[in-house]
Amino acid sequence: MPNTDHPVLEYLTFRIDRLSDLSKEAATQYYEREFGVSVRDLRVLRLVKLEPGLTLGRLIELAMLEKTFASKIVSSLVKRSLLRREIGQEDARQINLYLTPDAEVLVKRTYERGNALEKMMLSTITEQELEVLNRCIEKLTSSLAHHLAHQKEEALRHEHVE
Repeated sequence: MPNTDHPVLEYLTFRIDRLSDLSKEAATQYYEREFGVSVRDLRVLRLVKLEPGLTLGRLIELAMLEKTFASKIVSSLVKRSLLRREIGQEDARQINLYLTPDAEVLVKRTYERGNALEKMMLSTITEQELEVLNRCIEKLTSSLAHHLAHQKEEALRHEHVE
């Protein structure tokens, strides 16, 4: 726990948010300079690469973005000819997302260069510290996901009782 006169600065959520913001800012500067895309743009492109035909709803779920923000990113990437939208074949109300050929090349290049950025960001900790950090992140994520699922179940039970 850090030593500070301000208790709010000691909360894990605050410290994780700060680390996340700093790492996203560093990555965005890097990717914008090298490739002309932000880290959030790149996250969307990489997810569409993983799941060609991805719907906006699935993208929001995977990228953990708000609906309006995700829509703005998608529209921007479409205007820049990095994404294309297609009407769903099974459901015409759904829009499926695909990478353009230019985006395919861009994503491949960003993975190659992203490994260097990742190494730079992790260069201040040892391999053992990284293993511990990864285990801690996995445990915290699993625990919180379980806790939230339990809370949702409890809330549904109370709704049905009333």
